[in-house]
Amino acid sequence: MKILIVLILPLLMISTRTMAYEEVEDLVEIFTTDSAFIAVVDGSRKFSEDFRSREKILWQGAKGEVGAFLTSNRLLAVSVKSGQWNTRYLKINEKKETPEMLISAHLVIMLTGERIVGFGTDTGGFFQTRLPIGESVVANAVEGRVAAVVTPTRAFGFSAYRRGAAEIRFQIKENVESLKTTYNKITLRTSQRLITLKAEDAVWRYFDLK
Repeated sequence: MKILIVLILPLLMISTRTMAYEEVEDLVEIFTTDSAFIAVVDGSRKFSEDFRSREKILWQGAKGEVGAFLTSNRLLAVSVKSGQWNTRYLKINEKKETPEMLISAHLVIMLTGERIVGFGTDTGGFFQTRLPIGESVVANAVEGRVAAVVTPTRAFGFSAYRRGAAEIRFQIKENVESLKTTYNKITLRTSQRLITLKAEDAVWRYFDLK
């Protein structure tokens, strides 16, 4: 009996680690008809949203538990926990240049010159964060349940479990050297610190490198 227990426990540990990074099945399908945006969620629910006059599709994507359309007027998004299409309209200035879109299995992120708009499986709809005036995005990354957006003075971290952004400001003369996202974690290395954020609590933690 003791030998059996010794053999089983390592197998359980390997199985647990594998499940933590298991690829999520694509549960959201999106497409269009002549007059509407369509989403089929988990093969059991269908959501429809009518086109607006002269509306053009600029981007579309579906992965894991989320899907979205970016049009010339608005951003539409849906998840496995949605009851309908969620809509956020573009501002006048945002229509002049096509926003950048990021998508992972649990998050949709839209980057414009003014703000970051996010949508996640467990965020209860859209949320947004304004970018610092006069600053541009210098790095971004998304994977699994986390996303990161970096400007010259700060970093914004997003979790599929949290509605909103976690913000951390850089110190004087602190320069970003690398940014990496894994399924549940953001790792940001600067000239002075190693900064991390985990999806489960969406809190920035840092370790001085000097």
